[in-house]
Amino acid sequence: MAPNEGFVDLPEEPFEKEYLAPVHRVGFWTCIAISVAMFLPALLLYLLYGVFAPWAGILAGMGLALTYAVPFFFIEPISYYPIYGDAGNYMSMTTGNVSNLRLPCAAVAQAVAGVPEGTRKGAVIACIGIAVSVIAGVIGVFFGSLAGGWITAQFPKWLTDAFKVYLLPAVWGAVFGQFALRGPMYAIPALIIAGIPLVLGWKAYFIIPIAVFGTVLVAYAMYKWFKIAPKAG
Repeated sequence: MAPNEGFVDLPEEPFEKEYLAPVHRVGFWTCIAISVAMFLPALLLYLLYGVFAPWAGILAGMGLALTYAVPFFFIEPISYYPIYGDAGNYMSMTTGNVSNLRLPCAAVAQAVAGVPEGTRKGAVIACIGIAVSVIAGVIGVFFGSLAGGWITAQFPKWLTDAFKVYLLPAVWGAVFGQFALRGPMYAIPALIIAGIPLVLGWKAYFIIPIAVFGTVLVAYAMYKWFKIAPKAG
């Protein structure tokens, strides 16, 4: 039997009460605690050594960062949420590496388990995949901090340059290919919608909203008018 044949999702009421309720409770306070903790290094630097960055520099740095980051505050939760759900969203947004690690891990976990994204069961499986990636990441960072610098220093320059240039596109290409197999007719418009502004040299904060929302609108139109639906799972 195919992995998604006869697929039955989890019941809504116990899922909401027994799973989502504690997820939101723990996730909310965890996000608050992490947000406060982000200021601790600067606060300790001031309390212990009396060093504090000038406000002009802080505001200038925040202005530059927000110019680039603000669109992603809205785009990433909207575009990624259907894949990894509520718990995955909390973990991904607090641990980082969303596009190049958390999202691929969630997608691969769902593919292996044979559950479709955008479902309650898919959200649980994505949560497990992301949680394992966080644990493995902590272990990897620990050993990487001890030996990673020495190991990468042994790599030839062409190899390190290849990692910098091709690693993230390779990850995204694999994820795109995985989902494109479920609906190849959706993949072509997605490539065109994202490719045109990319070729024209537009900034990322323009390209990503166009790619995300443009693909959603075209996919909806194809489904509504031409009844083209992706494969489940």
